[in-house]
Amino acid sequence: MTQTASGSAIFSERAWDEVARNLGLSRRELEILRNMFDGLTESAIATNLGTSLRTVHTHMERLHRKLHVTHRVALVLRVMVEFLQLAGAPGSGVPPICARRTAGRCPLQRKRSV
Repeated sequence: MTQTASGSAIFSERAWDEVARNLGLSRRELEILRNMFDGLTESAIATNLGTSLRTVHTHMERLHRKLHVTHRVALVLRVMVEFLQLAGAPGSGVPPICARRTAGRCPLQRKRSV
């Protein structure tokens, strides 16, 4: 069985901590979000965290209310937007997803026309 990189690895530990702090997330809410980024279902998250499906569902409902979103995709996008704001803030210390961003060499980064 081949191990693939997890989706939550897109952010550094520091980035996850800063996103959680800025969004006011509890430790458990952050664990659930990271599992979501790894593509796990609520049932798989419950198994992974050793908790009940109902508990995970309750945390998911709280995350939706706390972040003012109505579905899972919007929740992921809200976290991404928070990360991008942190990574783009001068002196934030949160590294960008692409470490070559500051050199203008990220694959998706476009040159700004003057």
